[in-house]
Amino acid sequence: MRNSRKGSVGQMISTLCFLGVGLRLIAEAVMTVGDPLRVFILISCAILSLSGALRFQIATMAGWFR
Repeated sequence: MRNSRKGSVGQMISTLCFLGVGLRLIAEAVMTVGDPLRVFILISCAILSLSGALRFQIATMAGWFR
């Protein structure tokens, strides 16, 4: 039986992809000058992507409040 604390290889790969994209979006937002709407959209997408990377930790914390 699989340990519930360890995820599959696919879950680890998708977590790393979410993390990488989130960091890339933050870097792109920092380098963007003179377009506040673009910066807002990039930061919003970065936050959502980083939240995707932390989805299992967020689910664990949500379980504490049930």
